[in-house]
Amino acid sequence: MQGFLSGLSLFFIPGILTFIIGYGVFKKAPIYDYFIEGTKDGIKTAVDIMPFIIAIFIGIEALVVSGAMTFFQNLLAPGFKFVGVPEELISLILLRPVSGSGSLVLVERIMSDYGADTFIGRAASVMVGSCETIFYVLAIYFGVTAVKHMRHALIAGIIGYIVTIFASLLACMYI
Repeated sequence: MQGFLSGLSLFFIPGILTFIIGYGVFKKAPIYDYFIEGTKDGIKTAVDIMPFIIAIFIGIEALVVSGAMTFFQNLLAPGFKFVGVPEELISLILLRPVSGSGSLVLVERIMSDYGADTFIGRAASVMVGSCETIFYVLAIYFGVTAVKHMRHALIAGIIGYIVTIFASLLACMYI
C-alpha cells in the first residue's frame, strides 16, 4: 500500500495537468490564452495583497525589536500560568494570530530547546498546525475585498483561536 501511494503521489500533479490540457484540447479551448489570462489575474492579486503583507511584517518586527513582545509575555505570564498554559508557549500564542512564518520560527526554536517529544514541543506543533493567523487573514481578505466592516469576524476568530489553544493543550496532555 505504501508503494502504491508513493507512486500515486508522484504522478498526481502531472496527471491533473495532463487531464486539464487534454480536456481543453478535446473541447477546442484556447488553453494558452486562458493560462496567460489567469497569470495576469494572479499577478494583479499579488500586487493588491502586497501592501497588507508588508504592513503586517513591519508591525511584527516593530513589536519584537522594541521589546513589546517580551513586555506582553512577562505581563501575561501569571494569567497564562493560572489557566495552565506553559510560559514557554506564550510568545507562540501571542505571535501565531499575526504571523504564520514568524510562529514557525518560534516552533523551531521551541523544538531545539525542549525537544519534539516533550509536552511543550507537542503542544507547539499542534498549535501551529491548528491555530489560524487571524489578523493576517483578516488583513488580506478584508483588504483585498474592500469590505469596511468586519462585523463579527474578528470576535469569532479570537474565540476560535482561544478554543483551539486550549484544545491543543488538552489533546497533548493525553498523548
